[in-house]
Amino acid sequence: MKAIVVTSKEVGARIKEINDAENYGEVKIRALYNGVCGTDREIVNGRRIGITMPPGKQETVLGHEALGVVEEGNDYFKKGDLVMPVNRRPCNKDINCLAGRPDFCETGEFVETGIVGADGFMREFWLDSPRFLIKVPHELEDIAILAQPLADIEKSVEEILNVQRRLIWTCNDGTLDCRKVLILGTGPIGTLFSLVLKSYQFDVWFVNRRELNTEEQTVVDTAGLNFFNSSRGYDELISKVEGFDLIIDTTGAEAEILNPTFRMLKRNGVLGLFGFPHTGIVSMHANDVQNFVLNANVIVGLVNGQKPHYQQALLHLAAWKTIWPKITSSLITRTVRIEDPDSVLNVLSKKEPGEIKVRIEWK
Repeated sequence: MKAIVVTSKEVGARIKEINDAENYGEVKIRALYNGVCGTDREIVNGRRIGITMPPGKQETVLGHEALGVVEEGNDYFKKGDLVMPVNRRPCNKDINCLAGRPDFCETGEFVETGIVGADGFMREFWLDSPRFLIKVPHELEDIAILAQPLADIEKSVEEILNVQRRLIWTCNDGTLDCRKVLILGTGPIGTLFSLVLKSYQFDVWFVNRRELNTEEQTVVDTAGLNFFNSSRGYDELISKVEGFDLIIDTTGAEAEILNPTFRMLKRNGVLGLFGFPHTGIVSMHANDVQNFVLNANVIVGLVNGQKPHYQQALLHLAAWKTIWPKITSSLITRTVRIEDPDSVLNVLSKKEPGEIKVRIEWK
């Protein structure tokens, strides 16, 4: 079958025929779409640390975002059902993995399809276990590929809300309307974060060091977000907003971008780290450290959603099709077909201007 592979010795991806790939279970699935994300591009361009091939192999099938149709199923997953796979799989050694939460794996021996120790889903067919499959309504086929990155965000928001149960964080009317959020980065992940948090009725601020492009402006205007251009610093924003209850970095930019955030957090505020910086140093002045202690602030790393978060992501996507149809119809910015290898390899190597989500079509 045809697959998109990367090797341990070369930069770049190839489309090639493979004899087989890892067998994960008894449900046979034919690929319909793969999503392309920053992680895929980091792997293809040799910039992602921690990438490992499947045991005994020098290459791996790329891809951790997938939507497929069941060809051979079981009592629950019937032929013709749409399904998505969970990409992180447990080590089956520690309590969290045994409880179905490898996002909190304690051994670090989990596998992550297309990333760490296991073949991914950029191939025509794969076999999978019902344990790692989510049934997808046919009505969401057009945007369902977004559920994988969105699941990571659903888990992140869940984790933040759990952290904040240490205090009474709701407003005096029982909602979260009075809580202000600052999202660093207006790219695909920042966009999805903003929509999830707006769904919870947070007061959401978007920030970037440039003006918004057309697609981003549509999101801001339609969802009722706020935007600030930080190219000249944050003093104007701080004077206007007087601090944030939650700040989330989604940029993957140099680490120094975090330095101004320490003084923008309110008391009891949370700084969530989602982006992966590749250069730079985060530095906290002694006064920043003292304020962090005195203000009971929290820094939390945000990574990987599991099966319940995929299910929540699908519910949000269904709601957004009704609430924000203009936004949801624009979230898939481009589809390339596997029969057009030049376009496929091009979108795997670099991000396109205005891109939110690019997908590869197999059907």
